Amino acid sequence: MKENIAQINDNANKKEINTREKILNVAIDLFSSNGYKEVSIREIAKEVGIKDASIYYHYSKKEDILDSIFEHFMEKMNKTEISNSQKYELLKESPMKLYHFGSESVKYQFSSIKMIKIMRLIFIELYHNPKIRNFFQKRIIEEPIDFWTFFFQELIDKKIIKKVNPKQLAENYYMYGMFKIFEVVVLGYPENPDEIDLNPIFDNIEKHFYFILDSVTIKKKDKHNNNKYNNKHKDLKKDKHSENLKNKDSKKNKDLNNNTQQMRF
Repeated sequence: MKENIAQINDNANKKEINTREKILNVAIDLFSSNGYKEVSIREIAKEVGIKDASIYYHYSKKEDILDSIFEHFMEKMNKTEISNSQKYELLKESPMKLYHFGSESVKYQFSSIKMIKIMRLIFIELYHNPKIRNFFQKRIIEEPIDFWTFFFQELIDKKIIKKVNPKQLAENYYMYGMFKIFEVVVLGYPENPDEIDLNPIFDNIEKHFYFILDSVTIKKKDKHNNNKYNNKHKDLKKDKHSENLKNKDSKKNKDLNNNTQQMRF
């Protein structure tokens, strides 16, 4: 008897989870297609196949559904989070290992159509919803740029690239990638989102990374030219110093001649 009751409770819990997930998935579809404000609880309930009142058993208000969407989004994002000590370990092996970790993390994060739809929702609601705007600013812009600033600073410290502003490099690289994703999930969003393939976009973003890297990498020729410049600069300093000494000697001789002439007079 106890086993039967446990089984019934387990089935009820599964049904509750499934309904909650259905509500979430339908909300993501509708919000990302029509916008958060334009979608009502009634529409969500209709698509899920339940009564309007049944939604309030799982979510007390529409904003709670939005919060759950963000939670799902961050859960996926956080799966690729690493500590600073782990970053340094990767750097010790090779700076490019840290780069590939970062780029592969983004690919993983947007490997599902659900994540792409949430990203679209964030983009289209950015200017209307302060909550979404703050989330976007902190979690999707500032934190990744901090990571890439750290990465480029390490390349500078290791004398792999020239001494340039690491944050500008990070912004150039990351914001280019964000724009390419924006092009696909907003400007070129297809009628059937399942058709979206971000792999060509990621390849394009990687090419842009190497383009940036190539423009600031310290090459042997640059080092040679720097050494030549430094040596030339030293030679010029020597020449100038010698010239100053000659001028001083010349002045001394002139003064000595003048004094001798005065004595003769």
